[in-house]
Amino acid sequence: MQLDRIFVSEDIDSNNLGVTTTLQNMGYAQIGHSQYCDDALLKLKKALNDGTPYDLLITDLSFENPRAKKNIQNGQELVTAIKAIQPTLKVVVFSVEDDHHTITTLFSDQQIDAYVCKGLNGLSELQKSIKAITNHEQYTCPIATAVLQQKNVLALDGYEQQLLAYLAKGYTQHEISALLKEQDISPNSVRSIEANISKLKDYFNATNTTHLVYVASSLGLI
Repeated sequence: MQLDRIFVSEDIDSNNLGVTTTLQNMGYAQIGHSQYCDDALLKLKKALNDGTPYDLLITDLSFENPRAKKNIQNGQELVTAIKAIQPTLKVVVFSVEDDHHTITTLFSDQQIDAYVCKGLNGLSELQKSIKAITNHEQYTCPIATAVLQQKNVLALDGYEQQLLAYLAKGYTQHEISALLKEQDISPNSVRSIEANISKLKDYFNATNTTHLVYVASSLGLI
């Protein structure tokens, strides 16, 4: 599908600039924005009434701003409000929150199309989410995917947690092999370590070792 007009609802200037710059680099020129949920809803409504509706909303969940009187308190309420009048609007939630219930509810109740966690690779993941939406697909970043698939976290054994800990400290596979041999921990061959790290990457949908460490750290595993 074609996404021509995109609206960004984000209260922090630096984040707003980062998202806007990312969108511009992707070739999008018609970008609206607001730092307040109430104002965002008004602008989205006006665009709809003017016959120039936005195709995609990118919104944070939490908004810490100085306005005392707010009808809409957060991004989740904003999505609910705009979906009531423009149900076809595509939505990407871009947030630091990684709570299982929140993410699940946003997909089931608010019918969002993508959830991306801020942080390392956040903006690149945002690009992936937009590309997925243009292909009529839903998207969750690796952290959100891992949160939604709690069985992956619960299935980790002591050996796998130890591997993650060593990776987080920057050890190479050969160094990890030597450390495991010193502690008489098996399997400890470089090949087996490589295979287990590959399995962990699949668990958490991580593209590389750095990404794997970040996801595992975000989930409190290391």
